[in-house]
Amino acid sequence: MNPAELFACSNQNPDQIVDDFITSSGSFNGSSISNAGMASGQLIPPDNTAAQQASSLNQYDSISSTMGIPYLSGLLLKAERTATSEHVDPVDRSRARSKIEQLLQTIQGTINGTLTPGSRAPIANTPLWLTPVVMTGGFPTGRLAAGGPLSGYEMELADQLGIPVNYDQPNDLENIRSAFNQMKLAGQLLISVTNDQPNDLENIRSSLNRIWFTEPYSSHLENMLLSGKYRVNTPEEGVMLILMALHRSGHYDRAEELIETISPFLGRVRFFPEPVEQPLPLNTNEAMKSVADVLTQLDNRFGPAPAHKSNNRQRLDKNALVFDQWLPLKDRLVALIQDTVEGDLPYYNTEGELCGGMPLATVTPEWFEKASHYLADRKQITEQHPELMYRTTRKCGSERILQRSLEILLAYPPEQRCPSVTEGFQKIRFTLRKTLADIHRKRGLPGTEQYQQALNQRQAWLEQYQKRYHTGHSLIHQLQPLKDCVQVKPQDLNMDTTGLPKPIKKLLAAIEPKPVIELLERGDIISAEVLASKYLNIVAIVKSDSILDPHLAALFAQVTRAFFKRRSVLLLNLQHQVRMDELPWVKHLQAITPLDGDKRVKNAEKLLADMLTQVFTYFPQTILPNRFIKSLGQMIEEFPELSVEPPLTEELAADIFMHKFSDKFLRAAKQAASLMQGTLYETYYGLDYGEIANLQTPDALYYLCKQKSGITKKSRYWADYATSESGKIIEWQQIITTHNLATLTTLTNTLDFSELFRSENGKTLNHKIARWIVIKCIRYNPDNLDKIRLQEHKNIAYAFRQMIFFLSFQPHDVQLSVLEELNVIPKNLERKITALYIETPELVKFDDMDVIEMMKTGEHDRELLEKKQWLDRLNQKKEQVNTMIHSLEMVLTGQKTQEPFKPFVAWL
Repeated sequence: MNPAELFACSNQNPDQIVDDFITSSGSFNGSSISNAGMASGQLIPPDNTAAQQASSLNQYDSISSTMGIPYLSGLLLKAERTATSEHVDPVDRSRARSKIEQLLQTIQGTINGTLTPGSRAPIANTPLWLTPVVMTGGFPTGRLAAGGPLSGYEMELADQLGIPVNYDQPNDLENIRSAFNQMKLAGQLLISVTNDQPNDLENIRSSLNRIWFTEPYSSHLENMLLSGKYRVNTPEEGVMLILMALHRSGHYDRAEELIETISPFLGRVRFFPEPVEQPLPLNTNEAMKSVADVLTQLDNRFGPAPAHKSNNRQRLDKNALVFDQWLPLKDRLVALIQDTVEGDLPYYNTEGELCGGMPLATVTPEWFEKASHYLADRKQITEQHPELMYRTTRKCGSERILQRSLEILLAYPPEQRCPSVTEGFQKIRFTLRKTLADIHRKRGLPGTEQYQQALNQRQAWLEQYQKRYHTGHSLIHQLQPLKDCVQVKPQDLNMDTTGLPKPIKKLLAAIEPKPVIELLERGDIISAEVLASKYLNIVAIVKSDSILDPHLAALFAQVTRAFFKRRSVLLLNLQHQVRMDELPWVKHLQAITPLDGDKRVKNAEKLLADMLTQVFTYFPQTILPNRFIKSLGQMIEEFPELSVEPPLTEELAADIFMHKFSDKFLRAAKQAASLMQGTLYETYYGLDYGEIANLQTPDALYYLCKQKSGITKKSRYWADYATSESGKIIEWQQIITTHNLATLTTLTNTLDFSELFRSENGKTLNHKIARWIVIKCIRYNPDNLDKIRLQEHKNIAYAFRQMIFFLSFQPHDVQLSVLEELNVIPKNLERKITALYIETPELVKFDDMDVIEMMKTGEHDRELLEKKQWLDRLNQKKEQVNTMIHSLEMVLTGQKTQEPFKPFVAWL
């Protein structure tokens, strides 16, 4: 079946669709899906029933037909290979199957027009304020984060109400309508809920949403609001609590307006929170992992029946089973044969001659009875543990020889088992003698010192394995009741953790909340991205801290945290992501929330100072990630003194760059011009900040970036540009605007980081970046994949740009000392190149023509060609480093050479 045909089977079970795709993927060439839904390069819905959807899709069809579906098709093929590979971890195979299901849904929706990639509201008939499930690349799957199958607490609630939930298939939401009567009374919405409604997902969820307007559930809802014993996992789950807050404060008109807004979606979206036993702690301490995450990892490592077993867990379990069950059985077999030897045990002397007694010299009926018991036990173990069958099917090996010989021996009639009767019996004896001698030489026979040492090692490993799993089981048992707790300390566990293995200690330490600065000092936070993720949670707490009503503060914090988890969607035409104040229920909550204005500004100033100081101190070589910029933007909103929002600019994606900039990029460029004019930064990158300060439009900034990048194309259509060309234009925008550094240096009157950059700490920042660049260049591995090497080069170029910015605030002697520190890189790269020549002298006379001739004649020396490739890459890296250092040296020393000045950039 062609994968495009699978979309006609939308009423199938999703697992069946995935199975059908994997089965049929052998004939899938990556274009069959796009061909099924596109004609003449346009994305056309398969029928004409949705003219309105098709017309709304026109402005986004270029992203879907030119890049979207081929991109998704590539991801689909990659996921299919992962899902079917026997060498991939089972956990990864399971994830790949889930990804295939999402990809099929996304491609189907894109083809039939129910999804519009590039739009702020990408799902048809769904407002932008409902949270979509978004996959890699920002593509929506068509599902809603608070929709889909019933959650665990929804199932529990339905069970309490006596509502059957055994629906089998997703329902056509267009053909299902709610059948509940609504009646407004005394500011409340009372809903009549009956148990005889159609047994489908939409009506079940509608029942569960509406039940909160009736007693005793409205009282339960109020208790949750007052106690804080709830979790808002998606922004939509806070709606019922906000309705209760509106009702309690007497804002009935707002409550009715909000009910009217959400009522069309009661059957599709979960609007109530998850009840829990502990309230969310409102402090700024952060843990590296949640208890639920640690429990999942512990279960995968030590659980009796984990949902997914990693390859390492499978290997350890198999070894333990072999050590515990199979090897003792093998020892019984060897001992059984050994007991029949008369005289010395078989062995090889120093000349390699076979010596010792002959097996089966003393066989008795009792011995044959022991042998029969052994075979019965062996059969029982293989039936209980089929995974051990591979041990029985080996074609060679001492165990196989002993086993087969015993089976043949027992197959003889009792009267023919005497050693002197048959020739075949004698052959068995000689085979067994040689096999016992081989075992004796390799690992010792039972009773020997060599065998005892191996047995002790085996038993010690098994004891350690069992102790480890006993500890793991105990930890799982103790952490299970704390699963819903947000903050747990190792002291809360009733066990001695001193003797635990290091990986388990590290896991337990990860659940202990600590201040962010302590996590940074311990090295737990290893990147600016991780730091940004921690601050997204902290920003929610700090924003709520100025709310005077503690119940509303806790609710606002949870809704904010849930909103920050919302993944960004792919957007075109300079659109912005959905903002929190665009959510209808958040507008109503903010309208009734009393604030302490002074505390609000004070908290924002402190948090902004901490965030920027920490990111500049610990990750000065990294450009600010979009997550971090998002956190900063949320806190900057708290400053009433800022009449104009500071122009914080995100890192743009080169593959979907629309070849135009918004107004904030122009404002960021002018702000950089006012700060950096006449500095080392301006000189090194050959900028004229006087000219940039006079730019009037974002288009003027775009053409300046285009001119700097050396691109001469006149088209503004994004699909006419290669990704590398778009990347060059974007990078020059980052250079001109300093990518938020200038904006953040003088953010407000009380937050001025220019003095920090001029101080001794600023000098430390520059040397820290220089050392990072030196380490990255010296450790350069030419054997890495192209993608890894290119990313490493971009990171070095971005770090160098950060260093030039910070260095612009330092005196000339500090600038020269940093240059001297960088000068060690070419020497180290030259040593690598020399070592490669010494190791492979043939490379001296090896040029590109030799490669061509060798490939023509079929004399393909892979090793020599590999080293030639390594040499080319090392020379290229050396040339890039020389450009970086030489250009900086020219600027700092005022040298004038014949070579044209060339600043070091990422998109070469």
